[in-house]
Amino acid sequence: MEILRNAYTEILKKIDIEAFTLSEDRYSGVFLPIPFAEYWRSPVKIVLVGRETAGWNTLNGKNRLARAAGLIPGVTTEQAVAEAIARYEKYLPVKKDGTLTLTSRSRFMQYYFRLARALNISPRAIVYANLLAWDYHGRTPLLRPSKERQEVISVSLSLLAAQIMHLQPDVIIFASGARKTDFIIKRLFTGHLNGYTTAEVIPGKLWEFNAGETVCFRIAHPRVMRGHQEQRDEVIKRIRQRYSR
Repeated sequence: MEILRNAYTEILKKIDIEAFTLSEDRYSGVFLPIPFAEYWRSPVKIVLVGRETAGWNTLNGKNRLARAAGLIPGVTTEQAVAEAIARYEKYLPVKKDGTLTLTSRSRFMQYYFRLARALNISPRAIVYANLLAWDYHGRTPLLRPSKERQEVISVSLSLLAAQIMHLQPDVIIFASGARKTDFIIKRLFTGHLNGYTTAEVIPGKLWEFNAGETVCFRIAHPRVMRGHQEQRDEVIKRIRQRYSR
């Protein structure tokens, strides 16, 4: 984990803070996933990628983009990274008896748990990541001014690429929707990794592609229900066919 922690720190230290109006900094805490031990022991290594956070780690009133960039007096980027990782380690609720809480009102987490059940693996074996490392006041940062938006995308992709290179997943599922995110996904693989080769496209619903030894899928966000359930089921079916125990 130390390698990934150091990569996060170096990337965040290079944020172009001049791209932002800090008086309008209403960004969430930075989202920095780490793998649990179950990931490394899993027969299939999966990363499930959402679009952006929704108010991630902001209730304490401290987390803003400036904190991750090391601009808050007395708070280094290293500290901000450590805080973000500690927050991620707690995102799967644990009951008093030590077992995981496997229910949620979140459609994304419902799909997360369903994926784990279908593959007969622990939910902690799946790494939950996000395409964008911040939200802006609980909403997508893609609505922000151009220069600011581009810097958020650039830094987020550097963070996500570091995750992928460290985790070496067998499967990546981008549950982020097509219309607003395909260009970001393409930029991730062409600009930070070693490219990709498309296997199949069902316009607006399913995109399957290969990136080296990793098979990738892009589907609608799980909160979008009508007309997309079949593709979400199909992704699980294809993974089970490849990696069934």
